[in-house]
Amino acid sequence: MTSSPAPEARAERFVRELAELRIPDPAAAHAALWLRLGGLLMAAGLVLGALAFPLAHATDNSLAQGDALALGLGGIAAAVVGGALFLRYSLTGFLRFWLARQSYDLDRLGERLTALPGTTATTTPLPEGDPRNGVPRTDPAPR
Repeated sequence: MTSSPAPEARAERFVRELAELRIPDPAAAHAALWLRLGGLLMAAGLVLGALAFPLAHATDNSLAQGDALALGLGGIAAAVVGGALFLRYSLTGFLRFWLARQSYDLDRLGERLTALPGTTATTTPLPEGDPRNGVPRTDPAPR
């Protein structure tokens, strides 16, 4: 008589499937470096833009005003690039695990929907005689 292996715990299976997806660790130094660089560029761009305004208005020399305007536009460009970097790397960690959770939930839903009658499901048993198999009613309320 052969014995079947013990069923794998849900948490262990979830960890194994995450390892198969090859999702990088969110605490990696590379992502943190880009996040800090984006924040630094954003702050430096705002400072350069704020400093360029009084420089352009403090003189009547058009060459000095042109230099200040170029400095201000460079600051604005640095702030936009820094903001984009900061936003991208700050949302990456959240969206990575949101996607992994979605994948896990869809897998569980697929298992529930494809479970054969008579087999033990991982969900709670339904009350006997329930014709909708646990699906909530969607018809309008009685009047």
